[in-house]
Amino acid sequence: MDPHTAVPDAVFSDAVVSSARRHESLSALSVDSVTDSPQGPSRSRGAPPRWPGIRRWWDRQRCDTGLAEFVVCLPVFFLLVIGGVQYALWSHASHLARAAAEQGSQVASGYGSTPMAGTQAAQRFIATTGPGTLTNPQVSTSTLPGDVAQVTVTGRAQALIPWLDLTVSATSNAPRQEYRTSG
Repeated sequence: MDPHTAVPDAVFSDAVVSSARRHESLSALSVDSVTDSPQGPSRSRGAPPRWPGIRRWWDRQRCDTGLAEFVVCLPVFFLLVIGGVQYALWSHASHLARAAAEQGSQVASGYGSTPMAGTQAAQRFIATTGPGTLTNPQVSTSTLPGDVAQVTVTGRAQALIPWLDLTVSATSNAPRQEYRTSG
């Protein structure tokens, strides 16, 4: 009696039994790697083939694919990292310029202060807070109509990529503090 079926071997002819056993052995080979469909046998996506010659070819193809993916993805990864660091440097320089402009406008708008004092305060803030972060800083202070002190700080952020020019500019306005008599 066949252990997989409840029908004794004597019921079938010898040809049918040998055909059934051959079919069982073939299906045992292809359980994991080949499935039968109306379009013919198809391979499952990640399963390697069972036959030795094709298996060696399959392993070579998988290794070559991994190397190609590595060669393509590694430079992309480095560009993303360098781009992220460059963005951080630009953002830091932008915040430094904005803070220096606010510091300069607060000093320039103080009671009895001059526009030159606002310029010096902004330059001193850049020199002490972030030396080297903002390259070629230029500070200009002016008095707008309506007694408003305006300080503009411009410069360039540090660049990891040599041909990249990241200009940073920030402007801050503050009303001048004066003593006015009523009347």
